[in-house]
Amino acid sequence: MKRQDPLIETEPLVEVADGKELMENQLREELPIVGVKMSETVMEEENYRRIGARRIVFENCRFLTCDLENCEFSDVIFRRCDFSNTNFRRGYFKRCLFENCKGVGAKMTECLISHVRFSGCMFSYANLDGSKLEYVEVAESSFRAAGMSDCFCKEIRWDQVELSEVNFFKTSLQKMNFTTCEIGGILISDDNSELNGAEVNLLQALELSKRLGIIIKEEGTEDEGFCKTGKCKKSISDGRSGDPGSGWN
Repeated sequence: MKRQDPLIETEPLVEVADGKELMENQLREELPIVGVKMSETVMEEENYRRIGARRIVFENCRFLTCDLENCEFSDVIFRRCDFSNTNFRRGYFKRCLFENCKGVGAKMTECLISHVRFSGCMFSYANLDGSKLEYVEVAESSFRAAGMSDCFCKEIRWDQVELSEVNFFKTSLQKMNFTTCEIGGILISDDNSELNGAEVNLLQALELSKRLGIIIKEEGTEDEGFCKTGKCKKSISDGRSGDPGSGWN
């Protein structure tokens, strides 16, 4: 099964002059927003809990420190939007695209994120702890220092993503390919079980080996260092290098 794109083009979208007023009216009537394009709308510290949206394009909109807990977004495109420090806790995102969006410090804990693509986005320090992610693609984006602990993940694809210092504690990374990504300083458990079945490149493997206390030596020498000849032997030290619970050194 492949990731599904938003079903937007079934009917023409209606251009909205005042997106903020529309959202407030629909929320008051407990009705979802359907079939519109909303542009250049700025919302700051607003309460939009339980807001629903289907077949929507948000373009150049700003949701700054807003509360969208228990929101529902289906078949939605977010284009050049800013969600910095906004609360999406227990939100539902299905068949959504985030294109060149910013979500620094966004709270997306306990969310269901299904058939979603992030492209050219900045979501550093976002918190996705406890979320379920399936059929998700992330490309040319940054999730640096984000929280992704205790997540359920299925069919996740990373392509040129900044994942340094991400907290993956108790999140299985099995079948995930990180070879084009930056994963320095990720946080995982002491037994490194999260890494079982993950795909990494040679340099990433050398860095990860430090967590296991492995010293890589060149054949025929006593000097520690990276293998230059392709004939290497591995020596496991009595203890681990660095602080076992603090990530990489």
